[in-house]
Amino acid sequence: MTTALAVLALVGVAVAVIALIALHVVPSGLSPLRDPVSAYGISRWSALYRVQTVATAIAAIALATALITAGIPSALAAVIALVALALTRAPISWVPMDAADAPRTATGRRHNLLAFGAFAAASVGGFMTGIAFSAAGLDTAATTATLLGWVMTAASAVTILAGTITALRPVFGLAERVIYVGMFAWMAVSAGALTAL
Repeated sequence: MTTALAVLALVGVAVAVIALIALHVVPSGLSPLRDPVSAYGISRWSALYRVQTVATAIAAIALATALITAGIPSALAAVIALVALALTRAPISWVPMDAADAPRTATGRRHNLLAFGAFAAASVGGFMTGIAFSAAGLDTAATTATLLGWVMTAASAVTILAGTITALRPVFGLAERVIYVGMFAWMAVSAGALTAL
């Protein structure tokens, strides 16, 4: 059961990554350096953005369940972080961000809360999965998950700063994409470690 769930998580990550890459290839007119990934959700490519967010949520739930079925000690915090990630990624494409030149709305604020919640859950999840894997003797996966937790945390800090400091706005999209890379790498490494059990 654990292996099947871990494989499902890997498939979810693969689908999300393929969708994210496709979003960067299509002629959207968006800048990967400046624009947030969520901007694809208010473009004509919104269906592809939705595939990415739903696939991420499925991967997170599968991974959380795999951690439970594997009986890994100290995994509760990691499971909670993964469930939080799923609960923030699943609905976000139905709660679009505000366009850059549009007035701020309640929907846009909810979108921002979901995005920050997802990035926080992923960052914390990296650390918590590292602790759980360390307790289970999966040292390589533990070290990698913890390192990716630091990467996501640092990139989240830069994203927050870029959202508030005008001089950093040109790198907002780049910093956010580093979070995505860290998140997908962490989930893939974690799922890969669980397939070996």
